[in-house]
Amino acid sequence: MSGTVETIISGDSENAVIRAEFPVNYAQFYLFDGNTYRTVHPEPGAPGESNAGILRTVRGGAHLVTGLYSGNIDLTVSLHHHAPEPLLEEYEDVVEASLQVDIDPITVIAWYSDKYIDLPQLPSGAGWYRLRYHARNMDQAFDLRSTVIIDSFHLQIWPAPQNDAKVLQVVSDRARRKLSH
Repeated sequence: MSGTVETIISGDSENAVIRAEFPVNYAQFYLFDGNTYRTVHPEPGAPGESNAGILRTVRGGAHLVTGLYSGNIDLTVSLHHHAPEPLLEEYEDVVEASLQVDIDPITVIAWYSDKYIDLPQLPSGAGWYRLRYHARNMDQAFDLRSTVIIDSFHLQIWPAPQNDAKVLQVVSDRARRKLSH
């Protein structure tokens, strides 16, 4: 499809790493299982929702918040066979939530755009996964439209049983406000 975002892919037998300058609109983007044209977005209060402020999940999808209102972010997605270490020294905000994937692979989708990234096959196919979302410079980018990359994000994904949403570290005002809602 013409909406594919150019990515750099690396990794080894234990993980895959995808990097891209990814477009965001309305300070958000999505992760959906198996269907690029899924129309049900993870909304607050949806049945089965897991909410970690800047990361909300429902069965088959995740809503990820950015600081930048419109423009490109630095996005890294890494797929792991086992729980990786959180990148607490490199990022200000780090949260986790569980995601039930019904159809593998999953896709990163820009809001209000035809841009997306098809991720490689998940380590264990369909099932439960843990998402750990790392954010940096969200306050500096908050509510801006920019042609320069300001905020950076790293999403780690690995197979894990369902568990409650968890906040590992929150430093930015943007993430604190999202947690308080």
